[in-house]
Amino acid sequence: MKFGHFRNGRWVTTTPEQSMWNFVRHLRTAIIMGFGSPAGMRAGSKVMRQMHREEDYLSFASDSPLAEIDDDESYGDYLERLGVPRSLQLTLGGPLKMVLGDPEPAGQALMRAYIGETMLSSGTVYMPERGIGSFNAALAAACSDAIRVSTPVRRVVVADGAATGVVTDGETIEADAVICAVPGTKVPDLIPELPAETRRALSTVSYSTGCRVVIGLDRPPLPAGWHGALFPEDDDAPLLLDRSAFLPDCAPAGHGLLDLLIGRDRARELIPLDDEEIKRQLLGTARRHAPLGSALPGDDEGLFFRVYRWEEALCMGSPGMLAAMTKIPRQLAGNIDNLFLAGDYMGIPSVNGALSSGHKAATQAADLLSSRTT
Repeated sequence: MKFGHFRNGRWVTTTPEQSMWNFVRHLRTAIIMGFGSPAGMRAGSKVMRQMHREEDYLSFASDSPLAEIDDDESYGDYLERLGVPRSLQLTLGGPLKMVLGDPEPAGQALMRAYIGETMLSSGTVYMPERGIGSFNAALAAACSDAIRVSTPVRRVVVADGAATGVVTDGETIEADAVICAVPGTKVPDLIPELPAETRRALSTVSYSTGCRVVIGLDRPPLPAGWHGALFPEDDDAPLLLDRSAFLPDCAPAGHGLLDLLIGRDRARELIPLDDEEIKRQLLGTARRHAPLGSALPGDDEGLFFRVYRWEEALCMGSPGMLAAMTKIPRQLAGNIDNLFLAGDYMGIPSVNGALSSGHKAATQAADLLSSRTT
């Protein structure tokens, strides 16, 4: 599986294979990407050796111990400490900028995990047969009698060291335990009684902004063997992915699912626009330097399209955020012991991590309530 990079006015491709033979075979690409200079080879070797040594930590699996290597060093400081030249920093930071914004102030552990998962991982990606939405639909069906839609919670009620319910626009709903699963940036406003140390920990949580267009096609949109294409030198150009290349079940045989994703300031500019205009602008930017052999659609092509806008998209966080989050359950246990927090920020910042944190919080709440009845 190949990934394209538009560098210095031309396309080069990389693969997840990490071997000397693959490096030699793609030496010209390595030079363009910043690995070929003496400084690039030294720094690149340091980065890759360390990532391989810490491979078990740099994972978005739900049981990843990533927080154990999360310290107070930012990703930018990490690159400077290893002497990574700017051309190589552009290579390593390209995918991060597309989906996360500026990666340099964020924690080094989380950013290196993103690099490992997006550029170096050759593992298998699994998806429910009808997409991740089928999981949500099954969960909603199983809990339909307890779900209230369009009923935002305005505040979690805390009295005498215990969560006693939640306040909505129309009523106060009493509860024996509360699981709060909103983004980490929203938690302090919902629960003013949080311990000071928990509020400080939550202040390290931040999210990227993102805008995404998904287009169904009657053909693969990228050259044969490619699953993605990136414009790391152009902040206005989206990341291109053919989801059907590594998730074949998401499209019929011979078809493609083109995913255009942009972050940073460009995403903020696009979010207020209507769907058609967002699609037109992102496709127009992508077609300016379309890879040879690609079949990107015209403005009016496509079997369907859908636009997603995220004011808060992927979890970022300051250096040490992941480590700080691991301490929150103990902080709450001594102050509001029937309150549980869940979400991507409470585990590994990924779909796996968010699901795992929710399952863990539900299990802890059930165990607490069960202990009170025995």
